[in-house]
Amino acid sequence: MYKLLIADRDKQELLGIQWLISKYSFPITTIKLAEQVAEVINELENEIPDILCIELDMIPEDRWEMVKSYIHQYAGQVIAITAESTFERAIQALSVKAVDLWVKPLSPQAVKNALQQAVRNLATITKQVSDTEIKHGSGYEVLFIDDQIPFPYPVYLLETEYKDDLVHLREFIKQFDFYYEPVVFSTSDQIVLVFNQSLPSPMKQARRLLREWENVSVSPLAIVVHEENEMESLNQIYQKLRRVMETTFFTGYKQVLNARNSHGWRDMDPFLTMEEQRNWVYMLDEGKVEAIKKWMYADFFDLEAPYPEPGLLSTRLTSILAQVRRFMIRKGIRNSEDAYKKVFHSILHGPVLYRIVQDIILFLSDLFQMIDNQHIKVDIIEATIAYVETHYVDSNLTLSEVAEHVDRSPSYLSHLLTKRYKQSFSDILLYIRIEKAKELLESTDNAIQNIAVSVGFKNPNYFSRVFKNYTKQTPREWRMR
Repeated sequence: MYKLLIADRDKQELLGIQWLISKYSFPITTIKLAEQVAEVINELENEIPDILCIELDMIPEDRWEMVKSYIHQYAGQVIAITAESTFERAIQALSVKAVDLWVKPLSPQAVKNALQQAVRNLATITKQVSDTEIKHGSGYEVLFIDDQIPFPYPVYLLETEYKDDLVHLREFIKQFDFYYEPVVFSTSDQIVLVFNQSLPSPMKQARRLLREWENVSVSPLAIVVHEENEMESLNQIYQKLRRVMETTFFTGYKQVLNARNSHGWRDMDPFLTMEEQRNWVYMLDEGKVEAIKKWMYADFFDLEAPYPEPGLLSTRLTSILAQVRRFMIRKGIRNSEDAYKKVFHSILHGPVLYRIVQDIILFLSDLFQMIDNQHIKVDIIEATIAYVETHYVDSNLTLSEVAEHVDRSPSYLSHLLTKRYKQSFSDILLYIRIEKAKELLESTDNAIQNIAVSVGFKNPNYFSRVFKNYTKQTPREWRMR
């Protein structure tokens, strides 16, 4: 039986989740509620819950790292909750390895499915630790604790693309004709086969295992093989096998991989550059499906080992989805939320990069088709800001040009901008140019006069005066601070 902690600022939401859980037959004996971050910390330390359902929005930005460390230390399975599926919340959910990210208003089915998965994860870990110790006499801890004892024989790591198929894989392994019977260690998402003697051909047996599995199942399977005579402990072998298995995010399943091909992850900046952001605004506004395909294929399908860490790729995909969200707002699209959430879920939980990219492209194709087939109300203000953010580099940009782009008169557009932002068009344009200048001052070594020109100022001296008026510092002082 398990302990559950639910943390949410909204008391009614807390009681609602508690009531919903009570309607299902979960093996949960204790449910604790917390409305404030201090209560969450206290309950984590004192209760050490098996499952934590936590509203990410309740955690102040300056306390996030502290709360995250407590979650990692004391919580078992984590389910994240948020009021909106934003890029920032997705990254936070990924960082605490959440089973799922619930977006309010909560769906009873989503609550049920996530809790069932959390309980299954807990039950599987507990059961497999017990089973392996009873059946094999060697403890499960040999995989997780480095005893520094070299293990000279082959080890396989198996993983199905769809986790629900692991049950069938376990049964299949029991029937498979191995050269020699392995010791089987099973976790919630993988299976480890440890052989206690040399094999005639570890890779050949693994390929036969994959081939026979594909004869009885359509579920994609990947196998990573550690061959013998490498003086590493079982823990070191297991960690290496897991690293190699993570490359299936890039290369897909249905293959046998050799652990000798282990590479470290390479670093990359996952966020879109200003130029890439402008390009995405243009491609989305113009409905350039083929250009988007070409960009996505070049950015994600030409990758070679050593690959970027998969979490960085998820961050990059989420930043692209943030551009899509802004596009949907500009176009006034309200009836594609379910499809948007499916793509969001695919980015967070999809096991293969190729399928995630295809999901995004298909979603955008459907979105463009919908716009072509319907007269959708455009948010004039959003369209105006998007145009300015794309064309601010033009020193001759005028209100009349922007008004023509959004099909409104200059006077009416000026009225709308002043009404919403309490600022004139000129003030908004200057603000955007100064913000872009700040980014360039911080991220490049470009000369200040070049930066002035690149953000739309003809005269560097005028740029410096405007910059100081906005920031109380000269461009040079800003860069040196």
